Amino acid sequence: VGVPAGLRGDPRARVVAVVVGVMGVSSALRGLARRLLGVTRTSTYYLPWLVRPPVGCLLLVNNIESRFKSEFNRGPFPVAITQYGADGRIARHYEVMLADPSDTADLELQAAPGDVGVLTVSGERIFSGSYALLTDGRTYSGTHGRQEYWDAYPWPARALQSVLGALLAPVGRTVPAFTRHQYGFVGPESRSYFLLMNLSNVTNRLRASADGDGRAALVTLPPHGACLFDVRRIAPPPADRTTSRHVRLEGNARFNLYVVGAGPKDLDGALSLMHVK
Repeated sequence: VGVPAGLRGDPRARVVAVVVGVMGVSSALRGLARRLLGVTRTSTYYLPWLVRPPVGCLLLVNNIESRFKSEFNRGPFPVAITQYGADGRIARHYEVMLADPSDTADLELQAAPGDVGVLTVSGERIFSGSYALLTDGRTYSGTHGRQEYWDAYPWPARALQSVLGALLAPVGRTVPAFTRHQYGFVGPESRSYFLLMNLSNVTNRLRASADGDGRAALVTLPPHGACLFDVRRIAPPPADRTTSRHVRLEGNARFNLYVVGAGPKDLDGALSLMHVK
């Protein structure tokens, strides 16, 4: 594992090299590490939300797939929604009732600390995906959520994560236990933001780096927290065109992202929201 030039000869360099090298693990090793650390997983359906006037956010809830399940196709269907702020704290609870499999509920989300965050949707007999829609009253963009997992670390594992994070953060590094790759656009007329979401109960330090000039940034997300990351922080845009940049994201705990697209007015104009693999 390479060591940043500015750290050569620094005692912390060995810590960086060893921890980053050992923890840059495969999926199989991550599973083993999860068991050794005592991490438990809870199946969770989640989506992003963003409220930045004039752009608001609607949640579209349905259960149309239940019509194919004879034992679960009779309403009503209660649905519980939890809205987390960027700080990871629960901002609001919502409840909606779907009368039957063809019913749909439109829920206007309220602003919360940080203007972005995570939503969870749950219901005992809910089988369909929900959709988050961004709209400025004239245009809209929507995407679906994901049925995945939220990881819960016991306190000894949280303490270990805290110690390792404190050692690596001063040198702009994190434990690369989870990695994602994504392309973002930068330019004078359009650009990408990554809506980063921490899917764990530990502080998640994410390192974002762009191919080409070696720039990187460290982002700290509180447990269940989120942020809107400007790709321009690590990939300065050219003055005369829009271009795409490959971004590598590494985190010490489970995370995910959606892509938010902005135009000439940046975050003060219409925005798009895109699910990515």
